[in-house]
Amino acid sequence: MKNAREEGVEFKFNIQPLGIEVNGNGKVSGVKMVRTEMGEPDAKGRRRAEIVAGSEHIVPADAVIMAFGFRPHNMEWLAKHSVELDSQGRIIAPEGSDNAFQTSNPKIFAGGDIVRGSDLVVTAIAEGRKAADGIMNWLEV
Repeated sequence: MKNAREEGVEFKFNIQPLGIEVNGNGKVSGVKMVRTEMGEPDAKGRRRAEIVAGSEHIVPADAVIMAFGFRPHNMEWLAKHSVELDSQGRIIAPEGSDNAFQTSNPKIFAGGDIVRGSDLVVTAIAEGRKAADGIMNWLEV
């Protein structure tokens, strides 16, 4: 966590995303969020997050980076946008290409756990920076 904080990561706990907000031009404008709190323990003693009524709010954003954790789940939108996956369901986005971390869809770049599997958040941050360089190269900026 120390390295993540050094990279500028701001941790928000007990908050769950509900959806991505877009403006009239179809561009990202924010993320709809809701606060959560831990419910009562179940029969096995586990507590689950429960939504706090009336806590829905929008976090302004002009870009959204989806962080999926350790194992990728089925993301139907990837197939719709011709993004190729490997045999374990991870996005194929080579670091060593001319446009680092570019997927089979030239407009989509990916990095972190969804590309390499379980790793540190600082690795994902580093890959995000390399992907940003790849995007700039692709845009010829």
